Amino acid sequence: MDRRRLRERIARRPNAVAYRELEQLLVVYGFEEKSSRSGTSHHYFVRGALQVSVPFRRPHLLSVYVRRVLKLVEQIDQEEDNG
Repeated sequence: MDRRRLRERIARRPNAVAYRELEQLLVVYGFEEKSSRSGTSHHYFVRGALQVSVPFRRPHLLSVYVRRVLKLVEQIDQEEDNG
């Protein structure tokens, strides 16, 4: 699936996004998951100097984390479009 279409699909329903969907979006945008410390539910994704933390939560993530990731990937799209 095209990464922008995936981003738009997630943006339409930020209150009902599963961890795996957000993980897929981050990977498509070039982020790599770094191992989290044992005993924590947070997973860290890194792309160059960019880092974002997403806690694993079932059945859906909190919308604040989804919106944070969406804002980050929108900035990446804008930077790539501008140069």
